[in-house]
Amino acid sequence: MKWSLNRWLLFVLVMFLLSGCIPVNEALNGSSRQRTSQQRNNKPSSNTSNNSNSNKPTSNNNPTSSADNNSNSSQTNNANSSIYQQSKDYLKKRNTKLADYCVSWVGTPHVLGGNSRKGVDCSGFVYNVYKEVFDIVLPRRSADMEKEVDLYDSKSKMKEGDLVFFGKSNVNHVGIFLEGDKFIHTSTSKGVIVSSLEEKYWKANFKSCGHHPKMK
Repeated sequence: MKWSLNRWLLFVLVMFLLSGCIPVNEALNGSSRQRTSQQRNNKPSSNTSNNSNSNKPTSNNNPTSSADNNSNSSQTNNANSSIYQQSKDYLKKRNTKLADYCVSWVGTPHVLGGNSRKGVDCSGFVYNVYKEVFDIVLPRRSADMEKEVDLYDSKSKMKEGDLVFFGKSNVNHVGIFLEGDKFIHTSTSKGVIVSSLEEKYWKANFKSCGHHPKMK
């Protein structure tokens, strides 16, 4: 089939236009993809939104962990066990009726108002010792116990079994003298133990000491 010159020119023009559409569409599509990519890149990511939380303290920043608490508790228990053993060893060496009776009380915890080996306060312990060892019934309060004894004018006159009292103004603690500078009592933190009158606290808070008139 023979084409006229006009048809050939029209054919060439159409082909030219069609050949130019592909790169134009690709350019348009490419520009669109580029804009979409830029928009995605400019969106805040989940990591960026969480940055405000990055400075919050975590549980690891806790200065006292459970392991530290367990360690401190273990050290305290070991220290108390050592004190109890030293108190028992000292009493056993005394080899007296008073010391022999008190050995079984060592380590009994302090309980305000307590009067047994499950828990005892300072006057409750002294009350039990005097009743069982010396057959003497004392008042229940430490301040009243002081009124029952003949007070010494010097600590050097004390004998085993005498009472020692503590308090800045009024009596608030009582113990039983053993020998030298030792006395046994109920510590509020450690329970029944043997302590020294020369320890800083007891020396500063010593008030009086005395001998019960019914003591042999």
